[in-house]
Amino acid sequence: MKIPLMIVALLFLAVLSNAQAGEVEVHFYPAGKIWSHPLENARQFNSVVLQNTAIVNRSDRPVTLQTLRIDLLRGGSVVQSQIIDAARLDAMAKGGAALGASGMLQLVDFQFAPKLLFGSDKPTISGERTLAPGSAFYLPQQLLAFNGSPEQLRVSAEFSGGLAPSPASAALEIRHGSAPGKYRFPLEGRWWVGAAATPHSHHRWAVPEEFALDILQIGANGLTFRGDGSKMSDYHAYGAAVLAVADGEVVAVLNSVPDNVAMLRAAGESLGDFQQRLRAGQDAMLTGARENIPGNHVILRHDDESGPVYSVYAHLQQNSSMLNVGDQVKSGARIGKLGGSGNSTEPHLHFHLCDAPDALNCAGMPVSFDNIEIPLSDWNRAIQSGDTVVTRP
Repeated sequence: MKIPLMIVALLFLAVLSNAQAGEVEVHFYPAGKIWSHPLENARQFNSVVLQNTAIVNRSDRPVTLQTLRIDLLRGGSVVQSQIIDAARLDAMAKGGAALGASGMLQLVDFQFAPKLLFGSDKPTISGERTLAPGSAFYLPQQLLAFNGSPEQLRVSAEFSGGLAPSPASAALEIRHGSAPGKYRFPLEGRWWVGAAATPHSHHRWAVPEEFALDILQIGANGLTFRGDGSKMSDYHAYGAAVLAVADGEVVAVLNSVPDNVAMLRAAGESLGDFQQRLRAGQDAMLTGARENIPGNHVILRHDDESGPVYSVYAHLQQNSSMLNVGDQVKSGARIGKLGGSGNSTEPHLHFHLCDAPDALNCAGMPVSFDNIEIPLSDWNRAIQSGDTVVTRP
C-alpha cells in the first residue's frame, strides 16, 4: 500500500503503555514492544523506529520540558543514548501542535491511535515545551540505529523550574528476529520488491505496515509493464496467483473493489505531475471508506504458542478470491489473484504480518520466508527495498 507523502509515515494497533501513574506520563503507540529490523546482518547493525510518543501532563499546574532522553538498555544497563535538547524540543512542539490542528490524528487514527496515545480522541497538543494541565507534547517518529541486540528502549522526560516534577519515563521491550511461525513467500517465481522495511521506503514509517512488502514483477523489457502501461493487463505481475504463506483460517475477505485504473501513471505524464495527482487521490481516499485503502484483500490467522499472527494480502483483483470467512487453508493454497485495487499505483501485491485481524488497525511484524533466495546477496538477510527475490521449489 502506498501512503500519502504528506503523512509519510502511516498505518496498526497495540496496547497503551503508561510510564508511571504520576503527574506526568509517557505514552507510546504502539505500546508494550517494538520490533527491530536489520540494517546489515553480518555486522549486526540493527534499527528500531519509535513511532509515536506523548508526554502528557496530568497535574494541575504547568510543567516545562527541559530534555527528552532515549536510552537503549541491555541487562538493565544503558548501552546507547540520544538526547533531545530544548532547542529541538521547541521545534518539535510546533510540529506537534500543527499535527493536532490539522485533523490528521483523527483522519489516520490507525497510525496515531489518539485515544490510546494521548488519552483523548481530540487531545490538546502543546505548541511549546511548557505543558498546561491536561495538554501533551508529541514526539514524532525517531529512528535509532545500533550494534547488537538491546533489550529495552526507554524514554525519559526531565523538567525545569522550581516546582518541576520528578523525571517521568516509560520503556518498551525490543524484540529481534521475526514473527513466530514458518512462512513461505506469497508468490512463485522471480519477483522484485519495490518497498520493504528499508528506512527510505514509505512502509517503515507506518504502524500497520512497518515491515510490509510491495511485490512487483519486471519483464524482459526492464519495466514493470508492456505497451504504454495504461491498462492493468499491461503489467507483468497482473493476475499472478497469490498464495497463503502458512496454514491458517480466513478471518476477513473483501472481493468487490474495482481495479484503480485512475491511479496508473499516464503515458507521457511527468513524475512530478503524477506524484501531485497521486497525493490528491490518496488524500481523497483517506476521507472515504476505509476498505478503499487495501482494496480487495484476504486476512489469514495463523496460531502459534505465543499467540495469533495475521497475514494480509492486499490490492487483489476484483472477484478473484473464492474464500469465505471461517475457511481453513493450507500453506501454498491459492487465495486470489494479484491486482491493482485500492490505494495502488500499479498492480502489485502488498503483503504484511501484523498482530490483529484488520488490514489497518494493527501493528506490523517482521517476516522471514523459508523458500526464497536473494540473488547476489552476500549473506542470509532480511529483504530490503529493491531486492530481487526468487522462490525455491
